[in-house]
Amino acid sequence: MRSAFVSAVVVVLAGGLAACDGESSPSRVPVTTQPADQGGGSTIAPASNEPPAAPGTGADRSDLPSRDDATVDARDYQQHGDNFYFQSPSGNIMCGFVEAESLGVGCQLADAKVIPADLPTCDNSPARKVAAHVAGGRSEFLCVNQGFFVGEPVDGTSKGGGKVLNYGDTVIVRSAACTSTEQGVRCDVGGRGFFIAADQQYLF
Repeated sequence: MRSAFVSAVVVVLAGGLAACDGESSPSRVPVTTQPADQGGGSTIAPASNEPPAAPGTGADRSDLPSRDDATVDARDYQQHGDNFYFQSPSGNIMCGFVEAESLGVGCQLADAKVIPADLPTCDNSPARKVAAHVAGGRSEFLCVNQGFFVGEPVDGTSKGGGKVLNYGDTVIVRSAACTSTEQGVRCDVGGRGFFIAADQQYLF
């Protein structure tokens, strides 16, 4: 079923955003598609090649982390084979390094205060949450209706998200690196990536 996921299309899945409540199975993958401008489902919008001005958020590529910058052991975040998941200390940002090439590394928001202009129909309702990912050498925004990047609960509660990646820590899995900061989460793969937070998101 993983092969059914097609990049740059809208994904329609039954089950809503149950993953954000810790009830999803990371093995779920999209099975049908429809154009992004027809509403509903999960959109994958074309990526912008240049990030908008984002003072103080680290848009400068000179500060991209290298493998030597990892501050945690990625194995502590591993779930379901070669998939790895973490969440921000606030619990609002949930991220995953997903083995399926079409998903790659991505993060989604439980609550977005700002919606990217690339996702005009993504309204932060339970079935239309803001996300971003890097896969196949390109970064994109998504509007998701389930937890593609949400790990299982690890703290005895029902809330999914995986283990917390503390502010200032960087986890590196394969060729992808994500850093958690008080401003948000920044992920990159070979110089392509995204920054995501409730009040700001951009691609680079």
